[in-house]
Amino acid sequence: MKIFLTSDTYFGRKLTALERGFDSAEEMDDVIIQNWNNRVGKNDTVIHLGNFGWDPISSEGAMAFLQGNIKFIPATHDTHMPEVSLFRLGKHQILLNSITKFPEHNLIVSPWPLLDWYGKSSGVIHAHGGTIKTDTNNGYRFNANIGNWNFAPIELDFLKEMIELKD
Repeated sequence: MKIFLTSDTYFGRKLTALERGFDSAEEMDDVIIQNWNNRVGKNDTVIHLGNFGWDPISSEGAMAFLQGNIKFIPATHDTHMPEVSLFRLGKHQILLNSITKFPEHNLIVSPWPLLDWYGKSSGVIHAHGGTIKTDTNNGYRFNANIGNWNFAPIELDFLKEMIELKD
């Protein structure tokens, strides 16, 4: 089982699709779903750091096609996510803490970047969503925005390999 990170998929949002160079929200959604499923297996875990879909219908539609088990941390545009049936049915999980630690993976995540986090000085990785850039000069902080990673979730082990190469 592999661990992946992503954020800011914005399924169904036309403005985001146009900003990302797509002709429509449908085209963007199809590319993200295809890239996601090419990378993520059905038994893998994806930690989604917020801004999943623009509305309940788009979110429900996209989620039905995505592989893996999604652990979801809601962000600004996710107030509708508890309505999505795959959460209510227990297929995926909504995490209630906006800052969540995964000590078994040397990882702390949130929908936004933190300037300081538990374990920063001892090498704990911080993954976040939003638009603030990755910064590995002051701790290991990575922006998991799907637009930064070829419209696919990024594997946690890949981030760890990047750190090893840097150090």
